[in-house]
Amino acid sequence: MLSLFEACHLSYHGDDILNDALAFTISHLESIEKKKVSPNLVKQVSHALHQPIQKGLPRLEARRYIQFYQEEPSHNEVLLSLAKLDFNSLQEQHQKELGNLTRWWKDIDIEREFPFARDRLGELYVWMLGIYFEPVYEIARGIVTKMMVILSILDDIYDVYGTLEELELFTEAIERWDVDAKEGLPKCMQVFYKTLLDFYDEIGNELARKGRSYRLFYAKEVMKIQVRAYLAEAKWFHHSHVPTMEEYMPIALISIGSQLTFVTAFLGMGDIVTKDAFDWLLSSDPRIVKASQVIGRLMNDIAGHKVYKSYTSEQHLLI
Repeated sequence: MLSLFEACHLSYHGDDILNDALAFTISHLESIEKKKVSPNLVKQVSHALHQPIQKGLPRLEARRYIQFYQEEPSHNEVLLSLAKLDFNSLQEQHQKELGNLTRWWKDIDIEREFPFARDRLGELYVWMLGIYFEPVYEIARGIVTKMMVILSILDDIYDVYGTLEELELFTEAIERWDVDAKEGLPKCMQVFYKTLLDFYDEIGNELARKGRSYRLFYAKEVMKIQVRAYLAEAKWFHHSHVPTMEEYMPIALISIGSQLTFVTAFLGMGDIVTKDAFDWLLSSDPRIVKASQVIGRLMNDIAGHKVYKSYTSEQHLLI
């Protein structure tokens, strides 16, 4: 019953058979008589109902299942030892990668150069493990994590740091993608602009070594699309304009960063990713990308609205 419950989460929209099976398994698992089954199985069922395997990070779910399996009286010691060895070995690699990323973070001196920016390096690296955790994707993880860190700072520049005039100049500089375009920008933006260009030069060198230089064009283009959306939102804010839903959604779906993340996630992958895949992502408006954008944007806005309401309530109490 538990296995069927987990399998039901591989269904697609409109799959009535698995939807019915999911309701059936939930009903039976929730009504299980705990005294008639092993305590270990009760724990597995409780966790699955709270978070099915398909909705968790693979390595966290693997770690949790190792514990469940270890408590099974009939477990295989050799298999258990191999699973632990695999987990610890890969975890060690992930720790080394995070150490390298932390040194990169310190080298660009975020705290001094961008004191308004959020330190989200560890959080964003864990996000990347949700995209791909396998050893072969070490370079890809580094690229996407760095891009997400840069995007987080970029978001803060547009949201809380720059004036509208500065942001317009900043956006023009990114559109030009020329180191000389930084002239006339505030010092903070000049430093960030150079950091941005250096990062993409680093990507370009890595891609050139593997004969995949064509990918850099797509990486730059999607970043330009991103900053245009940020600028549009900044204009709404600085002009005190509350957009209609029809105005808001086309811009907000871009600014959530899903398209940028998908394109960047492809950069460090092998030959399994082709030029057609990049064209598909940027030119065909795929439904799966649109769905991801909608889900990400609505979840982000709901969470942001809750934080805003909490903040304004506290402010009211202080007043």
